[in-house]
Amino acid sequence: MAGDLEDFLRRAAQQRQAKAAQQRQAQQAPPPRLKPQYSNSRTERTVRSSVEPEEILVAEVIEDENSISARRRRVEQAKQRAKEAEQELARRNQKSSRGSSSQSDRSVASTGDPIADLLANLRRPGGVQQAILLREILDRPEHRW
Repeated sequence: MAGDLEDFLRRAAQQRQAKAAQQRQAQQAPPPRLKPQYSNSRTERTVRSSVEPEEILVAEVIEDENSISARRRRVEQAKQRAKEAEQELARRNQKSSRGSSSQSDRSVASTGDPIADLLANLRRPGGVQQAILLREILDRPEHRW
């Protein structure tokens, strides 16, 4: 282990000496002077033929007609589902207005369509209050703390 330490110190001393020698050489030899670059005054003022600039091309994103038609089809399907959900909700409201309101409060059936369920809950008595309470639970009002 003592031999390793001596080797390390010897290498460090050699590196220091080599670095010092490089610095001395750099100080003794001045850096090479660069040749000044001058422009030719005769060619500076000559008239050059101007070339018409090429037309600038602008890229446009063109979607496939299939993707546009697919989007339209999905929008139409969503509108149809929303219309069906509203009709179903209207039927439920008619049934609940005929029956007792306490039974409709207790039994809330999920249709599997979140939009229809949300609309049904908002139209029930006390549904808006429950929605506000649920929002307060899920999105804590930390700005008031």
